[in-house]
Amino acid sequence: MIMNIIFGIVLLGFLAFSLAWYISTKVIRQPREIHSDDWNRYQLQPERLTFTATDGLALAGAFIPGTNGATIILLHGYGRSKEQMLPQASFLNKAGYAIFMFDFRGSGESQGKYITFGAREQRDLAGAIAYLRTRKDVDLSQIGLLGFSMGGAVAIMKSGDIPEIKAIVIASSYARFKTIIWKNFQDYLKGIPFFPIGYFTIWMIKLRTGCYLPTIAPVKYIHTLRARPLMIIHSSYDKRIPVEEAFEFYKKAPWLKEFWLVQHAEHDEVYTITGDQYEEKLLNFYRQYLLGL
Repeated sequence: MIMNIIFGIVLLGFLAFSLAWYISTKVIRQPREIHSDDWNRYQLQPERLTFTATDGLALAGAFIPGTNGATIILLHGYGRSKEQMLPQASFLNKAGYAIFMFDFRGSGESQGKYITFGAREQRDLAGAIAYLRTRKDVDLSQIGLLGFSMGGAVAIMKSGDIPEIKAIVIASSYARFKTIIWKNFQDYLKGIPFFPIGYFTIWMIKLRTGCYLPTIAPVKYIHTLRARPLMIIHSSYDKRIPVEEAFEFYKKAPWLKEFWLVQHAEHDEVYTITGDQYEEKLLNFYRQYLLGL
């Protein structure tokens, strides 16, 4: 009897470990998304390049020259690649802006095993700025950011340390990753109890990456932006990242801020649905705060 109980406990422990390992792997190691042919569709001819994050990882980047003197860095979302931001790169470059895009660690063509939701990706953004400092065709007084989802979280957490960044747009980004963990666990793993599997998975991710995901909270960094202009874009219909996350950003952001609330768009559909309005709002924002017009 006792042996059966011990065997049952060991079996349950093994099953819990295996399930947590499987879920953690799905979370931190997404399939590599590479769409090299998409550049031709948008008639963009980038300079392909490699640079290093501040911890030495080699990252794949692309630079597109502009005509107005300003440069905008585009930061993609979770599990995607720089090509996710090609629609934005296209209209911004047509408006005269130089564009710098790159794959975060663990994504696209960049090195790195794991995605860490902004904890380590901040080193990638710092490395991108270090690279731009070496280019004679980049005016370091006119650099802006556009970050989608995880990219927006990285922008908020790291920009305060980088004086060259003058204007920031974040779209569909999370203020506290703890909220997203719970919500997405419930949405995508229906029937699996968060206790103990969810907690075990979070511990497993920390063991594998060194990052404790519940402590990732971009909103805690937003005061470091000081007076730098910030535009927050979010959809009231976003099912992955609740709109309350955007409201918290707006509430705690320094005074120079804009908030655009979009209706009836899914998490990654804001630009698709709003089209010209999206382009007009971003171009007006960057024209005012990067070009001073």
